[in-house]
Amino acid sequence: MNRVLVTGGAGYIGANVCQVLLNNGYEVCVFDDLSNGLESRLTGLDAELIRGDILDRSALLAAMKNVDGVIHLAAKKSVEESVEKPLKYYQNNFSGTLNVLAAMAANKVNKIVFSSTAVVYASTNKEALTEDDQKNPLSPYASSKLLSEEVIALSYQAEGISSVCLRYFNVVGAGNISLGDNAKDNLVPKTFKALRSGTVPEIYGSDYQTRDGTCVRDYIHVTDLANAHHLSLNFMDAAPVATVFNVGSGTGYTVREMMNQMRESTGINFESRFMPRRSGDPERLVADVSKIERELGWRPTSSLKDMIDSSWEAEKANA
Repeated sequence: MNRVLVTGGAGYIGANVCQVLLNNGYEVCVFDDLSNGLESRLTGLDAELIRGDILDRSALLAAMKNVDGVIHLAAKKSVEESVEKPLKYYQNNFSGTLNVLAAMAANKVNKIVFSSTAVVYASTNKEALTEDDQKNPLSPYASSKLLSEEVIALSYQAEGISSVCLRYFNVVGAGNISLGDNAKDNLVPKTFKALRSGTVPEIYGSDYQTRDGTCVRDYIHVTDLANAHHLSLNFMDAAPVATVFNVGSGTGYTVREMMNQMRESTGINFESRFMPRRSGDPERLVADVSKIERELGWRPTSSLKDMIDSSWEAEKANA
């Protein structure tokens, strides 16, 4: 496989994926409407940019020509907003995926890596979730991703489109100082933004049945995640497949513990305050990554300190 179309490639995760692909000899074409992505993230990357919306099927059809595979990252991703605006999320995330698949089929492109999410799983107290564990999306965002997974699997049967769906756990870090996370809803950049503005960082919920009352999450460095996309493309080159992998570190951290690491990495001894729980937030999400380790030979390489340190360096460089 040589030429890869990356939808949402100007986003935080997308740009880090593009960097890894380019480092491994791929030709990269980015398809992004820049509603959340930043063109500046592609500066210095030898990637073509096509400005377009995944809801525009004709634009996708044109962009898909001479493409060997697709990494589909373009999506709306705020759990909280999806509860308030469910139709927006089903239209963009699910209908957009249908458009990507239709454009692939029309152009005989038969490989896709799909950006899915760990929030498709049912809330549980299990130490770690496997890919076969029960699904129970608690938000329209999560539901839109699970529906997309299902139609992608059906496309393997009907259209011969091979697929790897990667269920991301919480993504942190930066491949370099220009590729940091600026999402307003993610814990680390949201905390950094509060520190810059002189406001108190917030923790949503203090009464969960966890070791300190706050949610437990699995965090993965964005470069480790990007490498999983590269290995997924290689995996599909070897043989037709339709499968799903968790991508996480396999370790759970509470929000309080994350705040403690951010204090250490920034050198700022800040206070935080508790807010009510957010609708759609599960109590615990930690990955069992044995399947991706076994089948792709992928393993996370970065510690939590590595993740937060690189995030802070990128934050300082772009403040």
